[in-house]
Amino acid sequence: IGQAEPVPDFAINAAITGSATVSSLAQETRILFKDVGGTVYELQAGYERLATVKEALTDIATKLSIAGMTLTQAISTMALNNSGPIPTYFDAISNAINSLQALLTNGLTTQLGTLTSTIDRYVSAKLGDSFRTMSQTLNTLAQSVANLRAAVTSARQAAGSSTTVSSTIARRYVTTRIVSDITNGVRLLKSDVPILVYVVRTTLGSFQTADEYLTGFTAEAQLRENDIHEQGNSYSIDVNDLVSGIKANTTTVLTAPYTKLSETYTQTVQSRVETSASFKTLADAILSEVRSLFSDSVVITDRIETTFAAYLQLVLALDDDLATFYGASMCAVVRDLIQVLIENGPNAQFCFSKFGTKVFNFFVLHTYDAAACYRLQFMRLEKLRNGIYSIIVLMLHDIEDFIDNVERCTQFNDVQNCDSFLGTEYQTLFTYTTEKRDALYRLLVQETSASFYRMEGCFSNSKHLLVLDAEDMKTSIENCKINGPL
Repeated sequence: IGQAEPVPDFAINAAITGSATVSSLAQETRILFKDVGGTVYELQAGYERLATVKEALTDIATKLSIAGMTLTQAISTMALNNSGPIPTYFDAISNAINSLQALLTNGLTTQLGTLTSTIDRYVSAKLGDSFRTMSQTLNTLAQSVANLRAAVTSARQAAGSSTTVSSTIARRYVTTRIVSDITNGVRLLKSDVPILVYVVRTTLGSFQTADEYLTGFTAEAQLRENDIHEQGNSYSIDVNDLVSGIKANTTTVLTAPYTKLSETYTQTVQSRVETSASFKTLADAILSEVRSLFSDSVVITDRIETTFAAYLQLVLALDDDLATFYGASMCAVVRDLIQVLIENGPNAQFCFSKFGTKVFNFFVLHTYDAAACYRLQFMRLEKLRNGIYSIIVLMLHDIEDFIDNVERCTQFNDVQNCDSFLGTEYQTLFTYTTEKRDALYRLLVQETSASFYRMEGCFSNSKHLLVLDAEDMKTSIENCKINGPL
């Protein structure tokens, strides 16, 4: 062991205490530089602003990582080399220092400018602070490397033709101070890298969070849009069920009395009526008019169905523009919220956490408002159903007295006395009945039209509230960004 070749150090074949420490520190620093460029995130939301700043920061991190790894690897390699030539190993270090120094001073100006113009000054300021510190460290390290190079060169020359440099010569030229300086220089460089790792990772992490938020925001908007569409479909089903009930009631109310009237007439008074040709003609005409008004309930129910179908077509179109509306009304507040986050200012995380969920809740609240619109209008339509039923019942007024009136007429010795009176009275009654039917048609049109306008106003109001909430939120986000917690 005593005659073994000395440990190779600093590009000369000499045993110099501390070379292994320098190599180890350099490798540890190399790992840290690798971490600077080791954070990889893939953006999914398609937000161009995010893509721009991510590209700029990733470019900064990658270039610094490569330059730093090159430098620290060169230092580690030099520290353990025993064969030289000295210029080869020290030139590699000097060149690497110069390359990294060039990046720190003016080599990343474009990328930093992109960050500043796109997301304000905070990230660039943090990077600039770490760059200035590291630049000073590189100056110190460069001087330490130059001193070490001069020392090992002198030691190598003092050893003459010997393949090794004796301990005595090595200690004479490569002093403890020189070794300590290079060691401290590498250690100082190592201490400068974590802040770079922190700035890059936290900033890219903010970009990733923003991207995930945007993706979730889009999904939430689509979900709530679908919810409102489903509310419309449910409303349509409820209204159609309501219409089916109205139609069924209408058919029952109109058809059953006419059927009963016709059967009773045949069974009780028809034979007596037919004893008078003129009275038979009058009674048949009245019955025919009654039949035209009441037996063909399909005409009325069809009118009810077509009126409500036209109404539903208008109502269901009210939510056709939701995607466009959400984009127009929510874009600004989401942009501001994302901007606060990716700027990485002093209040970024706090403000984003405070308002992020609240912005999501806007969609939920709008969904509730839309549901309330449908619910209120359906309650009104249920009241309309009762009104329709009352009008249809009113249409039967005095019709059921036809048998009694005809029967009384048959008791006269001369039924001719009833002809003109009964004919006139029932013609007047039929006129009123027709007016009631037409009034029913007008009521259907007016009430469904009014219901649509109420629904349209309700929807517009819910959208207006969303816009107002979004504008208020923009102001709150800006205040939070500037002032922080209240």
